[in-house]
Amino acid sequence: MTKTNLSEFREAVYQKVVWRPAAILDLVDALTIAEHVNSPVVLSESPLFRRKFSSVYDALVHGELGVELKTLFSDNQAADWETIAGYEIHAIDATPNERMLAETLADRGALKAQQKEPVRYGHKHSWLVRLVQRGTSWVAPEDIERIGTQTTDSKVAAQQVKDLAGRNPRPKVITADSRYRDQHFLGVFADLENTYALVRLQNNQKLSQAPTPKPKGSRGAPRKHGADFQLSAIERDPDGSIEFYLGKQKVRVRVWHKLHFKRLAKVVGSVVCIEFLKEDGTPRYKRPLWLFWTGPEEVALQDLCRMYLWRFAIEHLFRFLKQRLGLNSHRSSNLASLQRWMWIVALAYWQLLLMRETVQPNRPAWHPHQKDGQDKPLTPSQVQRSAQVFLLQAGTPAANPRPAGKGRGRQKGYRPAPRKRFEVVFKTKRTQTQPKIC
Repeated sequence: MTKTNLSEFREAVYQKVVWRPAAILDLVDALTIAEHVNSPVVLSESPLFRRKFSSVYDALVHGELGVELKTLFSDNQAADWETIAGYEIHAIDATPNERMLAETLADRGALKAQQKEPVRYGHKHSWLVRLVQRGTSWVAPEDIERIGTQTTDSKVAAQQVKDLAGRNPRPKVITADSRYRDQHFLGVFADLENTYALVRLQNNQKLSQAPTPKPKGSRGAPRKHGADFQLSAIERDPDGSIEFYLGKQKVRVRVWHKLHFKRLAKVVGSVVCIEFLKEDGTPRYKRPLWLFWTGPEEVALQDLCRMYLWRFAIEHLFRFLKQRLGLNSHRSSNLASLQRWMWIVALAYWQLLLMRETVQPNRPAWHPHQKDGQDKPLTPSQVQRSAQVFLLQAGTPAANPRPAGKGRGRQKGYRPAPRKRFEVVFKTKRTQTQPKIC
């Protein structure tokens, strides 16, 4: 957990890439300084990519990024990265990659859409990140997995959390939105030590209170559930309440302990209600923010509030990766190549993260430079402006390209077979509209 030098990190990445390491590291460097990527092949024009454009395809198709990268990401987390109440704060979420017309892409499914929006098709990837610095959008990617049509977001996330707990024994909190409030995701925390969940709930969620014991001498199994606990109609007084300020915003937090889901009685936790208040003490929004906390009851309520609000940094990550690093720009039908590109994007972001305190600031003149008398931390896009000079001065551990001569090309008369077409996979059959009976 010592502070990682970027050169040491790049050398470790170079050693862990099993196949085509030099081409992949050049591709990572070129992506690090790119401000807009509409296709991976355009990176071949970067001054940091020392090979021909065909090496981009070669690296994405034949390169091998081992699973040891996950361990590398865990080992290179600095000791001065911020925590709350002694816990590392992590966030997990899924982001879509829309591929409406990619008929040759296998395992396409329907993506989440609003009620009045048209259905979209493509892939989803689950990202697990460590939150680095409060008040900024900096995070550290730790794991990336594609969510297949035969599984769900919460099942993939549960496996990622189990893997993280095996690599990282330090106390940590996993924050997630309401799609992860099921037994598949929350169930893994029953068997994990030093790993707790802070998950958002729906406003009409129903839980159960602790059961009352049976009278002595009664038969049957002990009771698992007590009285219902409906968030929209709470009849029980809170076990704790506090009002405080987050900046200039007044916040009220209440908590109820010893609650569980009926499908997951073994995970007992607390329900937290967060309300943002106006100056007169009335709620600023129509509905409060409801959370389920599986950790110790002694954690301060203001800390739980800050933990979850910090989670939104992962949304800024997705926006930056899509707008600046071309997260969804690779349009191949090769599933392994698509996954490889995701890891390359994560490596490029890690380089920006590690060089953020070392590069020479090059902010635009119209960007604010200071806040409360102190220099503002650089954003990822501001670090990108200085990354090229920094990487050129630092050098690269990758081997220099060697002339390979002119390729032989395809054999005369070769005719590639047409690519296989795949249907869109729907998890549930759509019900046909029944005629109305008057």
